[in-house]
Amino acid sequence: MRVGGRIAGAVALLIGGNLVGLAAIALHLQWWGLALAAAASLAVLWALPPRVWTLPPYALGWWIPLLVAWHGRREGDYAVESSPHGYALIVLAAVVLVAAAFITALQAPVRAPAPGSAARGAR
Repeated sequence: MRVGGRIAGAVALLIGGNLVGLAAIALHLQWWGLALAAAASLAVLWALPPRVWTLPPYALGWWIPLLVAWHGRREGDYAVESSPHGYALIVLAAVVLVAAAFITALQAPVRAPAPGSAARGAR
């Protein structure tokens, strides 16, 4: 796959994660909305191949609306309230971020040292 295709895929996953995160914030006060957000988020993490250009952009896109909503407004309004639903949303966001990083790190290909490199020792 070319670099342009990887970048386009990463941008699409960033936007997709952004939309899932925004929907999770909008519906997290309903039990079914939070369950649907958790199911969708975990299904995407399970379905995507563990590559640097797939899982981290999705998780980053998921976090962007959460950070904006978490910041609040000058009037003191918050989209994520201090309730069990709000804390569950924050835990879900942390799970998405940590799982994306952990799965990507575990599945990263290990490269063998190049022939004649310093890893073989000096002669």
